[in-house]
Amino acid sequence: MADFTTQQVQPQMNYQQPVQPVFQQAVQPTVPSQSVLGLNVQDSQFWKGALIGAAVALLVTNESVQKGVVKTVSKLSAAAQSGIEEMKEKFEDAKAEVQAEAESSRSAE
Repeated sequence: MADFTTQQVQPQMNYQQPVQPVFQQAVQPTVPSQSVLGLNVQDSQFWKGALIGAAVALLVTNESVQKGVVKTVSKLSAAAQSGIEEMKEKFEDAKAEVQAEAESSRSAE
């Protein structure tokens, strides 16, 4: 008689990745929307440039705006200058304190 033994069947390990089909969609070129002059009015840089250009035109042509800008710039520069003078004064005070402390420590020795 034949000897029937039970054999355990172990599953084979498959270390390969299954191949999946790769589908790519065709890219359709889009035509940018342009105005009559050939400008892309939906672009954000177009609008930034238009706003900056309008501000410069207003500044150059309007005398009251020019006076206001000059007045504001002069106030800012005066405030900056007084701040610089204040910082110089504080620096000189701190420098004098350090020198006074150094002289007092020398005389104590």
